[in-house]
Formats: sequence, C-alpha cells, structure tokens
Amino acid sequence: MKQHHWKSPSIKQIAQEAAVSPATVDRVLNGREGVREVTRKKVADAMQRLGLNADTGNPSANRTRIAIICESGSSFLHQVEQQVRAAINDYPQLHFSLDSVPNVQFNAERFSQLITRRAATSSGIILVCRDEVKINRAVKAAIDDGVPVICLTSDLPNSRRSAYVGIDQVAAGATAGWFMGRMLPAQQSGNILLICSSTYRTQEEREIGFRRVLREAFPWLNIRDRVNINDEAETAYLSVKKWLERGNPLAGIYNTAGGNEGVARALTDFGVQDQVIFIGHELSEASRLLLENGTLDLVLGHDIRREIDLCLALLQQPGSGQSFSDSKIPLLTWHRYSYFA
Repeated sequence: MKQHHWKSPSIKQIAQEAAVSPATVDRVLNGREGVREVTRKKVADAMQRLGLNADTGNPSANRTRIAIICESGSSFLHQVEQQVRAAINDYPQLHFSLDSVPNVQFNAERFSQLITRRAATSSGIILVCRDEVKINRAVKAAIDDGVPVICLTSDLPNSRRSAYVGIDQVAAGATAGWFMGRMLPAQQSGNILLICSSTYRTQEEREIGFRRVLREAFPWLNIRDRVNINDEAETAYLSVKKWLERGNPLAGIYNTAGGNEGVARALTDFGVQDQVIFIGHELSEASRLLLENGTLDLVLGHDIRREIDLCLALLQQPGSGQSFSDSKIPLLTWHRYSYFA
C-alpha cells in the first residue's frame, strides 16, 4: 500500500479536547459561519493545549485536510494517483493525504481501520473501494463524527455516505449492451462472456444495465459465463484463456472490470481478436493502444479529474458535511478513430 502524508492537526483530537463536535472544529478551522465566538475560543484554547497553531486566522494553518483513499486494480490506481498529483498542484489551499491500496492486497479489517485513522485527522474523505460490511461500518462512524465521505466512481449506498460522484453505472452497462447488440449481426445467436470483479458496486451496476439491454433488445445474444477476476491483467488473461480452451464459439466480451490487456492477449493468442467484439472500461495508455490496433472495439469511461474537482468543491462548500447532493457526470466513449488529447 502506498501512503503519502501531509501533516495536519487531528480534528477528532481537537474536538475531544475542546468538548465540541468534529464538525464544529472543522467550521472553526476553515473560518465558516455559524459558530459562536465562545466556541471558537474553546477550539483555539484546545489547540494551544495540544501544541498546535491556534491562530485560526492564519490560512496556512487552517487549510482543509482531504484524505483520498483508493482501493482498486493497479491500472485504475495509477490513473487516480496521476489526477490526485495534478489536483495537489492546483489546490495549494488544501492539505492532501493519499492512500493507494491494490485490490490484490485488500483486507477488510485493515482497510476499515485505515478509513477510521484518516477520519480522525481529516476534514473530509474521498473514497474509492468495494462494497463491504466492515467498510460501510467505518464510513458510518466517520459520518457520525462529522467527517463527510464522498464515494468516487464506486458507490456505497448502504454506508450513509455523504454523496456519490461519478457516472451512472447502470447506464454505462446499458450503453455497452446497446453497442454490443448493434455491432453484432442482427438476429444471429451468439455467446457473450461477461467479466467482473466481485463486490465492486460499480461493476455490479454495469452488469445490471448490460443484462437488461441484452434481455430486452437483443434476446438472441446469450451471456454464457460470468467470469470473476481481480481487476488485474494476468487474472483476466487466464480466465479468458480457460474459456477459449473449451472451444465454445464466442461473439463478444464485455469487461466491466480492469485488466483489458489480459483479455486482449488471450484473444490474440487464440487468433480470434478480429472475430470477437470486445468492449471495456477506462481509457489508459494500454487501452488506447488496444483500440488503435483493433483488438478492443470500444472503451467506456469518465473524466476522473473532473470527478475529483467536483468532490473537492463539495468538501469546501459552506456548511460542509451537513447536506450534499450526488453529482453525475457524462459517460465518455472512445473507439479507434477517436481524438485522444
């Protein structure tokens, strides 16, 4: 797990020392209205007792502390890290911490403890991870302590999270289903391989949309297998290779997860890359090259940087932590003739 830390005062510790809520401390530190002067003095005195800078009028001391925690496949982790580094440069008024957890190293207990630790020292959390009971419990506890948690890309609707920012994932899966049906011969039966990684809400919702469209608009296409991978290219390669070794005819593959390179390698090894419609997610350098050589037919994605900006805007708005609204952004599509900036 990669960890990048920028030292900042502990909101929870200050709140305990001042006998106020973490949300009140956050409002004082960021100069927001709605706090009595006597309360501001209690917070300042508590900070002094803790050996922290109690000058609440000093912007350098009162920057909002944002924790970004991402657990996913290696390719998506890399994309998030790139965009977070760009955001750090563009938001000098904010303190950031970034925790990158490859899903092959995932442990529910340790990850939920990580959320709890970051909630104790942050004004808000931006979270990308799978939907899991212990994680939901940690998010609820952070919310109860006055620390807003915004889910980025993959939602946790049972956690009482503050907001979701990202594309409509069901619509994304439906879009994949529509393109798959339109790109294959009309009324001709065909087998479709569906690739997922278990427990990610993002991928579950994509699967729902995909199945719905195939069932309603293209009933001659059959989802024969649902292959579970771990968002990694090697796992994807072995899973698709195993399916192809059975000798069953294959018309299309929809990969709701990561690991597009592994899927492409399996298709190429069996010499069927020109015979199988392959639709995947997330535009990276690797997937762009697969589009250009024709192995990958369509990539569905989203503007990660825009999503991060929307999260940061929510966390900096007046009354942060009290009332948020979800933010849905447009689905983006790329093919081999798309313009890549």
